[in-house]
Amino acid sequence: MVIPVPPKDSFDVEPGRYAAKCIDVRERSQLERKASNKRLRIVWEVKVPGGAESVRYLVAKNYEPTLTRHSELRDDLISWLGHDIQARTFDTATLKGREATITVTNIENDGWEKPYCYPALIEPPEVEPDSKDCRIVSPRVVCG
Repeated sequence: MVIPVPPKDSFDVEPGRYAAKCIDVRERSQLERKASNKRLRIVWEVKVPGGAESVRYLVAKNYEPTLTRHSELRDDLISWLGHDIQARTFDTATLKGREATITVTNIENDGWEKPYCYPALIEPPEVEPDSKDCRIVSPRVVCG
């Protein structure tokens, strides 16, 4: 009998550019100055070339849940989806399962042994160069 061993989750990702998939979008409370504020947390699983099979590599980012002009969430969604939000409401649950290309940088924090692996740039997924109507435009593939 073969019994599968679930992978361990690791938020320890080297800086670089990775193919990723959104695996979780959830509300999170964050304490700020003795008050609890709601935040939106988006988690992506990144495909680390040469990474251990027994490890699931993750990066996450917390957002203020607002889509006002130039908010971090709105700017990241525009970059990721390739277009602005054209609706009165946006269901963040639609992000789960959506693929992306994520650029990870490390942020050193005093008092922490390891750096924070920060998803600095969230972009649309890269397309295979041999797909129909696609061409390579350094450093990305453009279709259409």
